[in-house]
Amino acid sequence: MNDFDWSKKPEPISKEKEIRLCQYFCDMSHIERLAGALFLALSNRLDDPTLKAIYQTFHTDEVRHSVAANKLMDYFDVHHYQVYTTNMWMNWFTPFFIRAIETLNPAFANSYILGGELILDIALLRSLNEYAGDPLSNAVVDKINQDESRHLAMDFYLTEYCSTHKMERAKGSRKGFLNPDLWGVMAFGPGFFNEVFFQPMQVMDPTNYQMKEVMKRIRRFNDRPEVQKNPTVKNWHEALEFFESPAGSRVGAVAEKIIKAATGLDFSFVRAASTENIYGKEKETTRKTDDAAEQFAKALAS
Repeated sequence: MNDFDWSKKPEPISKEKEIRLCQYFCDMSHIERLAGALFLALSNRLDDPTLKAIYQTFHTDEVRHSVAANKLMDYFDVHHYQVYTTNMWMNWFTPFFIRAIETLNPAFANSYILGGELILDIALLRSLNEYAGDPLSNAVVDKINQDESRHLAMDFYLTEYCSTHKMERAKGSRKGFLNPDLWGVMAFGPGFFNEVFFQPMQVMDPTNYQMKEVMKRIRRFNDRPEVQKNPTVKNWHEALEFFESPAGSRVGAVAEKIIKAATGLDFSFVRAASTENIYGKEKETTRKTDDAAEQFAKALAS
């Protein structure tokens, strides 16, 4: 981060925007540390020495990103309106999430990291760049995104790797709902993602454009033949099949309304990954026709 001139001062901005930017970069600093810890935990779970070494370098990248985010917080903290501390939900969520990565099947651990990196790289960082509109901030975030692109490439590769290599959860770890760390992730995850990701995104990207791009990218990647044997991809398609069924679509619509009424957050961006939005109405109609024909055949057989 010595490539940048930190002696510069930002252009005058409103008090509200200064506070928001400082808080966003404060939280981002912790997010980057969390990402580094996750990469290190995943590295310790891999047997391939080359993969282990690569993910260890990603830990180093994330520590550097954390320092840069802290410097951007100080850069925008011109008037010292308040003392900025990391979000409490993030503090509660972090230890459970790291321990979960240390014990889960690496295929699932990588899937969680990939989702977080996509939200951070495509959605949050790009939206933050546009919202800040500051030359120094833009240059620093662009530099961070160069590293994040390499991370994403490896996350995608490891998804394919886990399709052809048998991966096991850590010995002695509890499975599924018996794993206390997963309970911690589920308990504190919603508050963490709500306050650190989704609420800031509602301010910086009210149209949900960037989150729609994330959903489209995930869908297209999970439809690739090379990843179909990955257990997390199988789970994705099972969930997709349910929510695109008549009953599932109604459940999804009700859940979307409840979330919006309770939190004010608009989760309609999830529909960007639908078959119709990705491949067009014709393929969606064909899929529904094929499903109906299959159900009819099963009824005749019974």
